[in-house]
Amino acid sequence: MSLEIVFDLLLSILFTSYGALNFLLLRGLKKLLFLQKVSSAEKPPISIIVAARNEESNIGRCLQSLVQQNYPSELFEIIIADDRSTDGTAAIVRNYQHRYSNVTLVTVSQISSDLPPKKNALDKAIKESRYDILAFTDADCITHSDWLSSLAKEFLPDVGLVAGYSPIEQRFPKTFFARWSDFFLRYLEIKNSVGAAAAIGLDNAYLCTGRNLAYRKSVFLEVNGYEKIKHSVSGDDDLFIQLVQKETRWKIRYMLSRESSVETIAPTSLDSFINQQRRHFSAAAFYPLRMKIVFGLLHSYNALAFLFLLFVPSIGIPALVAKFIIDSVIFYRGSALFGDSRLRRSVVPLEVASVVYNSFIGPLGFFGSISWKGTKS
Repeated sequence: MSLEIVFDLLLSILFTSYGALNFLLLRGLKKLLFLQKVSSAEKPPISIIVAARNEESNIGRCLQSLVQQNYPSELFEIIIADDRSTDGTAAIVRNYQHRYSNVTLVTVSQISSDLPPKKNALDKAIKESRYDILAFTDADCITHSDWLSSLAKEFLPDVGLVAGYSPIEQRFPKTFFARWSDFFLRYLEIKNSVGAAAAIGLDNAYLCTGRNLAYRKSVFLEVNGYEKIKHSVSGDDDLFIQLVQKETRWKIRYMLSRESSVETIAPTSLDSFINQQRRHFSAAAFYPLRMKIVFGLLHSYNALAFLFLLFVPSIGIPALVAKFIIDSVIFYRGSALFGDSRLRRSVVPLEVASVVYNSFIGPLGFFGSISWKGTKS
């Protein structure tokens, strides 16, 4: 059997796996839409928690969006964990604290010897929180005015964790490179969110974003907080949701309404982008084996298809065409769910960029030290 036949057979197996996995995504989204028909009418008290380090340029916008929630002010508190900031972050939070009785500043003055920096800041804020439902976002995010109301609808009595969509803020940059970067980051977020939402629909949660996340404090205590995932500088979101899925009987839900989204700003430089993505990818090293196999199949098919394109175009071209058809179907479904259709015309070049990104940026997360806001771990 020639080497070409062997690679051709391998590509066929990988394509079958690729198609089957994406079929499961569509099935998960369909099930998720069905589950969305049931919601709660209760308005439970909620503690909003934000970890911030040197965020004076962002924390004001974030706080303004939080205090303007269409939710009774007596039913939510906002806790900002200021993690050793050396700028004006704390002063801005104190200004809001004087104006709004439900804003609290928690000062983190030292690095923990037990928890990574962000987890340590979140942990301290959680200990100060008054309510059972904890809602999390980041200091560089802006929440929709109905964010808390959307979260409250998801917390049925048997629901322990709720995740949501967090797109890159649309800024319409003027330069071609900046505009393309904006497109690419929004594209990545839609792809990741489709996978996260579909997996939750299939009752097999593995991914979420800490920028739009909520869970019960009782769930946090049940899994012993961050103790079992403290080995990763990242993972306060994806590793945590996997922990809840594996070790508790609580239901997990995903919000799909436009009002539930939380916008974040894009990294302002290539270095900050690479460091952010390395931090996100680094948690994947601690994913369960079955998830590593799934991601391995997806990336192997992508890499092999492009390899064939270079050396055996007669096989590579149809393999990539089939891939782009599948990706387009998934992306169109996701962009419809999340209300972002402006990227549809650029699916092919964006997918090419995605493969390059996963091949070269992703692996960097498994090497060297990872930092959060200048603190290495």
